[in-house]
Amino acid sequence: ITILDVGAGRSPTLAPADRPDGCRYLGLDISAEELEAAGPAAYDATYVHDIVDPLAEVRDVDVIISWQVLEHVSSLPRALSNLHAMLRPGGMLLAQTSGSFAAFAIAARVMPHRVRVKVMARYLGHQEDEKFPTSFDHCTAHAIRKLLNQWGPAEIVPFYRGAPYFSMSRPLQRLYLSYEGFVAARQWDNLATHYLLIASA
Repeated sequence: ITILDVGAGRSPTLAPADRPDGCRYLGLDISAEELEAAGPAAYDATYVHDIVDPLAEVRDVDVIISWQVLEHVSSLPRALSNLHAMLRPGGMLLAQTSGSFAAFAIAARVMPHRVRVKVMARYLGHQEDEKFPTSFDHCTAHAIRKLLNQWGPAEIVPFYRGAPYFSMSRPLQRLYLSYEGFVAARQWDNLATHYLLIASA
């Protein structure tokens, strides 16, 4: 089986010990520095590439994994089209992305990236070097469903998990959780904080 890990860089989604026997594990990232930081045993082959552009040398992949990466691409339609071209017929995409209308996503679009990184480091304890610019292009349930119409069977699972971003204030976090519970109960999935994509080529 060939697995392509898109955007994991220094932290492969599947550690070598967790991979199937005989697996060929490929790494693709826009940053050569991130791939190099993973070490020589992390991937069987690596590609420094922006997924919004075609990559002809990667084809017939069995599984593509992309964890919290698609919100960073400049064009989700182009990225998904290129991922589809890399899969063999019947191959699977497993991806998780953040939603455009999550509170943290709206804040990210309002704040300059450098300011957002400083705020997250100070109040949430995030590592500054692990934060990258975000676009949130087409990152809604409605838009993703439309983009996956060209694929085979596909499922989008919404999640409502924005509360950790309000951990600096218990009253604010409780208020946010009330909002999130209200939205989730009504299945307003365009307002979900994250989406799991399971799609067949």
